[in-house]
Amino acid sequence: MGDAKVKKCSSCGEAIEIDAAFCTNCGSRFMENATVKKCSSCGEMMKLNAAFCTNCGSRFEEKETPGARERSPIGTVLMALANDFLSVREVNPAWFEFSSQTGAQAPVQKVKIKYDAIAQLEPEKKQLTFWEKMVESSVGINTGFSAEKNVQKGIEVTQKTHGRILFGGKYGFEYGKLREVVKAIAVAQGWKFKTVISKPKRITDTENMDSKQGMPVLKILVLVLALLLITALGAIGYLYFSGQSKDMPPLVQQSTPPQSQTKLENKYQETTDKVNIMNKMESVKRKVLRKQGTIAGRKPFIETDRNIYTDGEEIRVLFYNAPGYSRDWICIVPVDSLDTEVGDYRYMPREERGVLTFQSPPPGRYEARAYYGYSPGRYVVSARYGFTVQNR
Repeated sequence: MGDAKVKKCSSCGEAIEIDAAFCTNCGSRFMENATVKKCSSCGEMMKLNAAFCTNCGSRFEEKETPGARERSPIGTVLMALANDFLSVREVNPAWFEFSSQTGAQAPVQKVKIKYDAIAQLEPEKKQLTFWEKMVESSVGINTGFSAEKNVQKGIEVTQKTHGRILFGGKYGFEYGKLREVVKAIAVAQGWKFKTVISKPKRITDTENMDSKQGMPVLKILVLVLALLLITALGAIGYLYFSGQSKDMPPLVQQSTPPQSQTKLENKYQETTDKVNIMNKMESVKRKVLRKQGTIAGRKPFIETDRNIYTDGEEIRVLFYNAPGYSRDWICIVPVDSLDTEVGDYRYMPREERGVLTFQSPPPGRYEARAYYGYSPGRYVVSARYGFTVQNR
């Protein structure tokens, strides 16, 4: 490392550069000394109580993050996650980007790991949407001096990236913890948390946001004008035809309500009442987990304890004939979603049968899907079951 200032790794004792956040030999994180700080001008380390830098002579000043006063409480907590290892960038009050880049190196091999994540805030829904991606690239003698890549997305980022550098020892990094931290922040603020595989789209400027916020007012104004126009046309038509009816014969002016229409209305009301009664009866029924006996011929099988839920009720998903792997999981998604849509998901306990509880999504038609023996990148649905969520 030449004449550069160095420090020793607290785990293996390897000499590393003073600004390094992780050891290049063992991958351990270096816990920064709380008694020092960086010069805001040249970046040189200086004592915590020092007012001037001993390297460049500049006065130390705390930098205030632009837009911090306008930031939401949950945005302030997200920005506080920034450290020497993780970079956090606020693009706008509803869009936060996380990035990190690290790796390990030996004389004949080099590993580079790049991690990116996005937290999108939707205050009107009180929902935080989270997306993440990790790419591991390896170049060296064991890859024939050509690059190899391993890409992880969505729930796959919970895996650890680890291996062995030739003549350099082991290395290991785990990024999936960030998703759990962001989820805990959202839950603590009373927000919903959602993970997606595809990178979400964002509004590039505040002008578009303002125009979209103004669109509902414009729509209401157009609707009011349309109703006034229809009312005016209806009044003109009524006056016109009522004037003509005075010249018609008395037999034509006399009219009686058609009996067929009355019967049709009564039949429609009767059918509607029956449907409402059936829905109420269906919502009262609850399916109980069958703890013994053969279910569905020992094939993968799931069902919800009800077919119809009221908005706000908990949804219980009963599963059977599971292999009991740690990668088994169940999710709830809209009925027309792709098989790769994660939605609201829960990992299953290592049991053959059991129950998982979910929070009720907004009203609509949904599907519970089970992924038994899941392997990274292969979204094969083992069993599915449909249900409906109604308004209160």
